[in-house]
Amino acid sequence: MKVLTTYSDGIDQCMETRYFSIAHLHKESGVLSMHSHHCYEFYFSISGGLTFFIGEKNYKIESGNLFMINQHEKHQVVQLDTSVPHERYAVFIDPAYLKSISTPSTDLTYCFTHRPEPFSHKISLPQGQQRRFTYYFNKLAVEEGFGHDIEERSAFAEFMVFITKLTVEATTGTELKEQKQYFNSKVADIITYIHHNIDSQLSIGEIAAHFYLSNSYLCRLFKKGTGTTINHYITSRRIELAQALLSGGYSVNEVYSMCGFNDYSNFFKAFTKKIGISPKKYAQNSLR
Repeated sequence: MKVLTTYSDGIDQCMETRYFSIAHLHKESGVLSMHSHHCYEFYFSISGGLTFFIGEKNYKIESGNLFMINQHEKHQVVQLDTSVPHERYAVFIDPAYLKSISTPSTDLTYCFTHRPEPFSHKISLPQGQQRRFTYYFNKLAVEEGFGHDIEERSAFAEFMVFITKLTVEATTGTELKEQKQYFNSKVADIITYIHHNIDSQLSIGEIAAHFYLSNSYLCRLFKKGTGTTINHYITSRRIELAQALLSGGYSVNEVYSMCGFNDYSNFFKAFTKKIGISPKKYAQNSLR
């Protein structure tokens, strides 16, 4: 594919061919007025010192920055010193073409369609990834030779898989951090609620209703946050409370109801299974 040398030529070729185009820009100014176009765009900065406005966000452009812009996002580059050329690579992609080479398992449009909050259009690539980006760009620039068109499509697919993986890792890293914070906070609230109501007939349905969660989601959330099931956790806390009460001189008949067990039989089975001896025997040993 021919490497273009102006930004406008890159957009025009992409739109005319309904394919993709590549440009190595260093002879023209880095300044771009506020605009949008019907292509997806990768903007990879080799030199820095500019500001990128994308929608309502602005980013300082530094060497090694990769920006991902979809066809709906207006963007503008501002360069204070226009006498110094700004070197960068640009890749323009027809959205329909990119969708056509995606699969149900690999959505190559992810870079341009996934916009969670908070979201950054910028990824800062370390040296190794910068070299890989340049490697793929140069691979796309092969213009001649038998099968070059097939190699071009293949190289582009590899390039998109590489970039999409980077984007997934960057975006899900933020999401997972926020999700973990949510899990920790919500699970802590659930545990506090269990402790405050351990003497009542707690059930998954009752706890789920209190926190406005479905039964299945409550169970998954608790298991992910604690590593154990909610029923197992409740039973363990009840047995621990029973041990403390029995050691304090309360009778077995008093203790099982104080710990939220609905009958002595269930209490006896749960206590003996966990502690290894009966509640009565445990009480006797504690009082010696």
